[in-house]
Amino acid sequence: MPFTEFLTNGDLKFVIILYAFLITAIIYFIKKTANKSEQKSYNLKINKLVNWSLLISIFSLLLGLMHSFYFIAKAKGIANHLLFGGLSNVIITPVLGVAIAMIIKLLATPLKENN
Repeated sequence: MPFTEFLTNGDLKFVIILYAFLITAIIYFIKKTANKSEQKSYNLKINKLVNWSLLISIFSLLLGLMHSFYFIAKAKGIANHLLFGGLSNVIITPVLGVAIAMIIKLLATPLKENN
């Protein structure tokens, strides 16, 4: 699977939310570097975004599995292309969410203050 396809596939509503979390974390990181005295409060906000992105990833996985099994049941049987195609699409969004959570977690590392 090409990298651009991985970044754009998945459940669109969850992908948009995850990218919004990443953009928000980057903004907090920029503010943290500009104002090092408020570093702890920005790190707390960034860590909250990590937790929320992991929760969104789990929710997208469960919702995607539910949709996959619903469509398999509608087809009145398990066809290999339905099962494997659906399950591969289900896993894209949670993997993207975990990757974004890891990137956000890196942004929460404390900065050294130069005295």
